[in-house]
Amino acid sequence: MQKLFLDTRKLDSSCCFAYGLTEEIMMENAASALESKIRLHADCGSKIIILCGGGNNGADGYALARRIRLDYEVKLYKCYEPKSQCCITQAERAEKCGVPLLDVKRFPLGDLRNGAVVVDCIFGSGFRGELEGESAEQIISTLNDVNASSCYRIACDVPTGLRQDGTVCDYTFAADLTVTMGALKMCLYSDKAKDFTGEIVCANLGISRSLFENSNKENLESAYLLEKEDMVLPFRRKNFVNKGSFGSAWIASGEKVGAGCIAARACLKFGAGLVTLIRPEISFSKADLIDLSVEILTAFEFGERVDCVAAGMGLGHNEREAKYYFDYLRKHKNVSCVLDADLCYSPQIKVFLAERGEGCVLTPHPKEFSALLSVCGLGSYPVEECVNKRAELIEKFCRAFPGVVLLVKGSNPMIGVYNAEKGFKLYINRFGRPSLAKAGSGDVLSGMITALLVQGYSTIEAAISGSLAHAFASHCFKNDFSLTPTSLIEAVGQLE
Repeated sequence: MQKLFLDTRKLDSSCCFAYGLTEEIMMENAASALESKIRLHADCGSKIIILCGGGNNGADGYALARRIRLDYEVKLYKCYEPKSQCCITQAERAEKCGVPLLDVKRFPLGDLRNGAVVVDCIFGSGFRGELEGESAEQIISTLNDVNASSCYRIACDVPTGLRQDGTVCDYTFAADLTVTMGALKMCLYSDKAKDFTGEIVCANLGISRSLFENSNKENLESAYLLEKEDMVLPFRRKNFVNKGSFGSAWIASGEKVGAGCIAARACLKFGAGLVTLIRPEISFSKADLIDLSVEILTAFEFGERVDCVAAGMGLGHNEREAKYYFDYLRKHKNVSCVLDADLCYSPQIKVFLAERGEGCVLTPHPKEFSALLSVCGLGSYPVEECVNKRAELIEKFCRAFPGVVLLVKGSNPMIGVYNAEKGFKLYINRFGRPSLAKAGSGDVLSGMITALLVQGYSTIEAAISGSLAHAFASHCFKNDFSLTPTSLIEAVGQLE
């Protein structure tokens, strides 16, 4: 996994102090990184359009223009006049090298034709609010024109319009490639950023990334970006085993019986030794158990061996039935649980989590997360706010319920956990695909996490590996519209 930082400006300063670097050295390396990407994507003589702001991000653009001046048809448009000393100096150098410094107010649409590359060096990281100044309207118009064109788009550090909190403006630069400087910024991995960052690469600024990230001893990282290597699949290493060696999972079936059936099938597919679908007599649903594999057992009450209970998927808002599962889990504290969907609306969940803590994984989507925060007395947050402030609200929840693992679904699912010894940890899974936006795909995830829990994974290990496996299984589809829960479950078997 890789470290993510909310703000890297302290790291910039620390590097200068710790390693004797200067802003100019770091800037030259930033420009070099941009240059290398341009040379990969554009033939000599191609048109390169650079949009420059007045700060150090703009300075990177001026330095880039100077470096590639003779090999490409470079057009540099000033969105703001140079303000920082580095930007002023770099602008002077670029002009002396013959780079034409043009006013963005004279930006012609014709420049976007014939395979041009556009480099966004307007703001970079730290952007908040909206574009301001007398040129703002023209800059917005230019960004919209660039986004509507077929040109290749490169963002320097962070696309303009992507705010530090991960929210986006209507006119955000839609990059095909983002070259972020020094270290990865957390805003690049928000749900809303995913349509604007393109491929993300991290450029060194004169020292290795590891040295850059560790130049400040304050542990400034805000989260961790998960990698494929963090996924641990439940391969079977021993031969002298039986079904009991791989755990007994119990999946609650409720009002919408299909949800429990999907979770049960996913659980079995992902390695659980025994999977039982439970529907107690108090369940108000008497519907037939549709599409249930003959490999799944059914029961009206819990048996002797229960390693994990998954409940909430299609359960319905029946508080008697919710109480049945909460009471069982209270009495059997050694049994882990995955709580999803309808149980996030139950007023009983607050007391249960306060009592249990350890051994629980919650997997709400943003609307369910909004309800969960409310019933737990942590505040009333509209769904949009739960998306925009997801990391902040996950931390708030996890600190209120130490030991509970919270996975909030989204384009980039986030997983949080807090304990007194290690503090709060947040993990982001960037591998999700739009193909997963189908009813039932969340039930598959709940079943997969349950499978890992009964096979001996810790709650945080199960949430991380289950989320990654769920995402990578979605990569197996040629057409992103064709995924169904059933086909997703089958794709789990192709993971390696």
